[in-house]
Amino acid sequence: MDDQRIPKVLLYGELAVGKRPLGRPKLRYKDNLKATLKSLSIPVDSWEVIAADRPQWRGAVHQGAQLAETRRSTLAASKREARKVRDENPAQPSLQCSTCGRWFRARIGLISHARTRDKDD
Repeated sequence: MDDQRIPKVLLYGELAVGKRPLGRPKLRYKDNLKATLKSLSIPVDSWEVIAADRPQWRGAVHQGAQLAETRRSTLAASKREARKVRDENPAQPSLQCSTCGRWFRARIGLISHARTRDKDD
């Protein structure tokens, strides 16, 4: 892109006053609406046609909200189950000291143990 083009000047130029906000850009109303419609499984390209018929719109929103809630609760339950399984099966120690036979889960534990053991000798 040419250095004199306006988009490049705006994106890479220095600001006269203030700072650019960190993180993602602020979303427009249209962006928020599109994300909400997608989460409710309402077609983004034809939502205005559905919204023109009020009973159909209310039904679509109600059905989409039920679907979204079902998806959310299923995802939360699966995450919760994965957490419980992980907590029930703690990591087994896999490294053993060659001198004293003590088991360690992390390599750094074995190294520091060997270092302090060597100081004692």
